[in-house]
Amino acid sequence: FHDKNGEPMKGDKSYVMKVEANAPVKLFWAVTIYDTDTRGLVITDQEKAEIGSAHETTQVNEDGTTYIFVGPEAPKGWESNWIKSVPGRGWFPYLRLYFPTEAYFDQSWKFPQIEPVDFADFEK
Repeated sequence: FHDKNGEPMKGDKSYVMKVEANAPVKLFWAVTIYDTDTRGLVITDQEKAEIGSAHETTQVNEDGTTYIFVGPEAPKGWESNWIKSVPGRGWFPYLRLYFPTEAYFDQSWKFPQIEPVDFADFEK
């Protein structure tokens, strides 16, 4: 449960995952965030722990990539792609691929890295 830099993911920091275009699925993909201690869904007043390709509000970039943001505050303009984290608590993601295709099995499609970021760099 570490970010790209090898650090544990913490609820008081901001992160982004860039899901590459053309995810290897016949149906859909989803990223769900779980609490490290309880192993249950992250529980916040946002009442949302998942974002995916089947969610109508998920914003997709012009190149087909999708940013998933996790942090205590939403990045401006990306609220629909944001999952609120809980300061003082760790978290981890599951990326689910529903009905995966060959690119998953031959590992030609790369799983997203989780990077600590300043959400101001992504504001619209």
